[in-house]
Amino acid sequence: MPDERIEISQFYNVAPQELAVESLPSHLIVIHTTPQAVQVVERDDRLKIKELAKPGDINILSASSMAYCQWKEAISFIQLTVPPAFIELAAQSDNNSRAAYELINTWHTHDAKILQISQWLLDEQHSGGVGGKLYIDSLLNLLTVHLLRTYTDQFREARSPQRLTQQQIKSAIDYMHAHLNQDISLDALAQSANISSSHLRRLFKQTTGMAPHQYLINLRVNRAKELLLTNSLSISEVAAEVGFADQSHLHRHFKRIFGITPKAVLTN
Repeated sequence: MPDERIEISQFYNVAPQELAVESLPSHLIVIHTTPQAVQVVERDDRLKIKELAKPGDINILSASSMAYCQWKEAISFIQLTVPPAFIELAAQSDNNSRAAYELINTWHTHDAKILQISQWLLDEQHSGGVGGKLYIDSLLNLLTVHLLRTYTDQFREARSPQRLTQQQIKSAIDYMHAHLNQDISLDALAQSANISSSHLRRLFKQTTGMAPHQYLINLRVNRAKELLLTNSLSISEVAAEVGFADQSHLHRHFKRIFGITPKAVLTN
């Protein structure tokens, strides 16, 4: 098994809050266990959804995805983090493939196998590992093979692109500039570069060092700084002009990137 571990944790009555991760380091599985349905707002690179999370609902997010969740009532859930190396090892064992696999982001699905395996893993965790390492490894193997066969796109063939061309990078970045104040989807961005969205997400970061949504945020923040320096627009107007949902989103990303607030730029 890989040096990294699949981690499973159980959380009870987590207070209302807002969580955001720009790029997940591992595949993420979240199983809702709150006894009653709870309203949640969730988002990844492509979708933003507002839905009732019911007991047994499962979210699956691929490593490198952006992840966001907000809830206004206490919730309970089980969380599993699966390092990509486990899926790749399962692929090698299952079909002798050494390809990289991405999980298909899936929201509010029901999967009896994931529920059962996660419960067995929790039982083993609570017992102090009485079943031994071989038993745990067998459960982890069951989980990763199931994820591989159920939640991945078809195997990337050898002829699949290994890097983006300069023209593809230029097309994607030009599209971002042209639609800076709009809610750009990954699919639309991929279409502008004439490549699949799964390949774009992987190869764009490989080429630029940033995921597409991170690159877009940087463009927006830099454009916002240019507009603020003209002193012709208010901060809220600038936020809308460059595509941020509101002034607070601009403030958070602006301070993270430049170390100062938009108000400080406007004042100076």
